[in-house]
Formats: sequence, structure tokens, C-alpha cells
Amino acid sequence: MAFTYADVAWLAEDDELGDLWCLTFVRGVSEVESLLRLGADRESIRPLTYDELIDDGLFPETVLAGRVDDWTVLIEESGWTCTEADKAQALSAGTVVVAVLRHDYAADDFVYAVDGELVTYFNPKIPERRHGSDPYRLNDLMREAGLDPDGAPGTDAEVTSSVSGALLLAARLTGVVLTPDIVKGPLMSGVVG
Repeated sequence: MAFTYADVAWLAEDDELGDLWCLTFVRGVSEVESLLRLGADRESIRPLTYDELIDDGLFPETVLAGRVDDWTVLIEESGWTCTEADKAQALSAGTVVVAVLRHDYAADDFVYAVDGELVTYFNPKIPERRHGSDPYRLNDLMREAGLDPDGAPGTDAEVTSSVSGALLLAARLTGVVLTPDIVKGPLMSGVVG
């Protein structure tokens, strides 16, 4: 399925999760295992809704985890643990990880890791500055998502921000688009910090 900007706009443009969050997709790994790989204390793992996370002030230490098809999505409110190199490598051991960080007061991030290796990572605001073991691997998909790896305007005229481009790229890599119902939960959660 070819996802479009309209599929991710509610997260990218409507500030649904605020101005600082990280969404991480882990293929073929359960919610609990993903939380453990991230460093969650096993005793802290329990069901939780997004509203409970916010209302009880449990963020950024508590990470939510939900399942969508073959992917577990990790939701960090006001956190970016999953984009840290060692965490992305641990999460991606034997699988694939795609992470999108929105951080309106610092730098956004996009991370693509495979089997413990940071393949491509970059700030979506400056996609021409990529790093990793194969920083060119996603070039065609980046262009299609409005993030030109050469710094030129992207090909998706609907994409209005680097965050929407990063979310669209993540959707096209994973085949997963989040909906408000998925984000609101209930989801599994674990304390990682």
C-alpha cells in the first residue's frame, strides 16, 4: 500500500502527541521483549493507556508498547531513548528498527537500524547529512517521502514538515500507520529511566 501524507498528518501536523515524542517500530519482537531490550524493569511492565501516562505524569521514564501487525510500536512522550545509538542497536538485534523523533526545541531524528547496526540515521530537517553504515540505502524512499537526500525539495508536494516526511518514510518502510485508537491504547508499558 502506498501511504500518503494524509495518513500521517494527524501526528505530524495536529500536535496530537505534543512537541516532543519518539515513535519506534520494531519488527517481529513482542511488546514485552521490546521493552526489555530497551532496558525496562520487568516488574514495571503493565497495561497502561496514553491518557493514564499523561494524567499520572509517568513520562518520559515510562514507554508505551503496542502491536500493529508484525510490528511493535514504542511510544515515548517527551523522550528519545530509542534514538540513542546503543538502544537502537539493542532493539534491532536480529530484526529491523525504524524510529522517528520529533523534538521542536532541539533536533528531530530518523533512525533505521538492522540487526544491531545503525544503517542510516539523520535529522529530517537536513536530510543531506546522513550517517551510518549505508547512509544512501534509503535515498529513493526519502525522495518519495519529501526528504531529499541531496537537500532539494522532495517529490511529495503534500509533505509540509520534516516530521511528516519522516513519518511517511517510516510508514513506507514498515507498512504501519498509527491511528488515534492505537496510540490511546490500552498498551503495555515499562519504566526505562
